[in-house]
Amino acid sequence: MIFGDLSAYVFIDDQELPEYAVVASSTPTENRITCWIASEEGKKFGVRWMNAAEQSWGIRAAVSVDGVCCAGQTVRPGWVGTKERTYLSNDSVTRDFMFSNIQLTDDDSMLDDQNSKDIGQIVLEVETGEFRTKQVVKHGKLKNHTLHVREGKVHERSKKACAHRVIFAEEVPRQVHYQPGRSISRITFKPDDRPTTVFVFKYTRLDILQAMDIAPSTPNNSSKEEANDYGDDIEIIDGPYEPSSLPLPPKDVKPRIQHLEMELQRLRAQLASTSEDQKPSRVKLECGVSRRQKPAIEILDLTKD
Repeated sequence: MIFGDLSAYVFIDDQELPEYAVVASSTPTENRITCWIASEEGKKFGVRWMNAAEQSWGIRAAVSVDGVCCAGQTVRPGWVGTKERTYLSNDSVTRDFMFSNIQLTDDDSMLDDQNSKDIGQIVLEVETGEFRTKQVVKHGKLKNHTLHVREGKVHERSKKACAHRVIFAEEVPRQVHYQPGRSISRITFKPDDRPTTVFVFKYTRLDILQAMDIAPSTPNNSSKEEANDYGDDIEIIDGPYEPSSLPLPPKDVKPRIQHLEMELQRLRAQLASTSEDQKPSRVKLECGVSRRQKPAIEILDLTKD
């Protein structure tokens, strides 16, 4: 999706996912662009965003998946390029984003669970503002702690069109690039009064999107299946023989040959009987009389006395 100089998309296996039913809206405080994408169970994914033109202000972009906020990315004024977010992280570990089947429950106590209201949405929020850096000193060692995320069940009535949710893959230790006691640069960001740009990717299975007429239907193999549907009945049609281009299965070849041979014998017998009935009858002529001979005419002479 594109809004002004900013654009964003979700990718799987480094391939951009098609976007369906894109809708954009604007208010004095927010530009929002929304679409649908097809999720795939067990597939890891990421969000990639781009800035196409130099600006005199800094930019901060933050991704949230199913309402879980991830660490933001901040760039200085004049930056042009591409960044992506593929994982949830803390100071110690990372966990990749992954689509998974949603687990439903009929427990009514979970019907108003606020933690599930954002399931089915991947959101990228982009702000503009003042970019600053300052030097800070890290003391002590980083704590080696795990990254826990709630991934419970969802009430069956709360997510009618949602078949998937985002889970987080196994933890991977982060590489630390600084040592305790040494100063590092820390970025601070102060948003300005410009409208925030929000990209919303709503996701579910492709077949559900097709059933909702959001995504186009894919070609099926119904015509091929019909062509290969062999029947036991054979219909004999009068007229010139036109060989079929569709091969018969081996088990049906011999019975059909026998059937056709019997039909051929029947038709030959019918033809022979018809030929005998249609032979012209012959008339016996007297000897010496030709078919073309004209009848004799006797002339009387009336002039004599």
